[in-house]
Amino acid sequence: MRKISVLFMVLILLLVVACDEPAGDTKRIEQLDLNTYLESVEMPKNLSITFDSTKVSTVTSAKKYTATFLELDPDTVAKELLRNDITEQKPMAEGLYFIAKSSSMDEYLTVLDGGRSFGVKGATNGGLSYMVIKDGDQNKPELIANTIGPPNTTEQFFRSMRRSDYSSSANLSFACYAEALASVEHLMSSIGLSKLKLVESYAMDLKTMKEHYNYYLEEMMNEEEVKSYDFTVEDESYRFYFRQQIDELPVNSTIWFLGKGTAEGAAGNVMSNNPILTVTYQKDGVNNISARHFFDIPKAKSGEPESLISAVDAMKILLKEYKDLILEEGTKVSSAELLYVSVPVKGKEEEAIFDLIPAWVFTITKPQYANDKGIGNYQSDDYGQYVVNAITGDKLSGMR
Repeated sequence: MRKISVLFMVLILLLVVACDEPAGDTKRIEQLDLNTYLESVEMPKNLSITFDSTKVSTVTSAKKYTATFLELDPDTVAKELLRNDITEQKPMAEGLYFIAKSSSMDEYLTVLDGGRSFGVKGATNGGLSYMVIKDGDQNKPELIANTIGPPNTTEQFFRSMRRSDYSSSANLSFACYAEALASVEHLMSSIGLSKLKLVESYAMDLKTMKEHYNYYLEEMMNEEEVKSYDFTVEDESYRFYFRQQIDELPVNSTIWFLGKGTAEGAAGNVMSNNPILTVTYQKDGVNNISARHFFDIPKAKSGEPESLISAVDAMKILLKEYKDLILEEGTKVSSAELLYVSVPVKGKEEEAIFDLIPAWVFTITKPQYANDKGIGNYQSDDYGQYVVNAITGDKLSGMR
């Protein structure tokens, strides 16, 4: 009987040891709730978490893709977008260029093809640019920063560019928000941009635009000549920003740095081929489109879905590194997202072939101090991305 009891105890001990995974294996770390983990973990000195951890979305598995840029059909794009008769069409360095004019507006469209139609290589690809210029509108100031994510330096210092002053989904005088968004999504699908994820939007109402214009005049008061403009309800617009969507995950749309600070090639280690679509919608329809670096996913190669590390796993990697660093006071982890990131395939850079890898992307905010003769000492926020491969658990970025 004693022998049976001893054997039973040994079996129990073996089971306990077998269930205790090694701490260094990020693929096997227990799946803790991120919010619970952050409440219990000791933070490195001067580091804080400022994003809402309860709103971080995740999936348990995803495929890795290898893809090149999407090339839209120029004839289809021109047919769906241009409202006037084409007056000029020619190949340009970035793609096929169209001009369509009427007595009240000019339309300019470039369908990007990486320079193929012009006989050059290396130009921007994977999208289009479209602009409508109406009488009297040509040089009006923007009154909003044309970017997504954290505010850049221009937006931090110039109140006239601040996105946060505008509502993200208010109804404007000419159309309700939902109607405008549906119209934009339908039009984008008709030209070949269908797998989209809305990431930010702004309803640029007349009242807020006038307030921003007054800020603009104050900011420009030291300039020799500042032209005066009259803003009316006709200037109201919606501004929509979309990411490309692959399966259940969006693709990263922010510049980041690959590696540990070692430059590779003429562009260094900057990862700038990140798809982003910007659309401006006004009373008479879509008047501005900018789409860059979209990938051709239907023609991409992919493997089987692979298990992904959790947000807790990725955060542990970040915190482990940051505990060994002397951080600037006020350093913050201000966002966490599970996204696809694009990395050029070595040896195939000229062919513009990229690996699309699921990754945890953390935004790191650091205070930046400087001195300017005009305004003296000042502080701004500097932003970077800390990127962790969600399949292997390896750190991809050079951001520290």
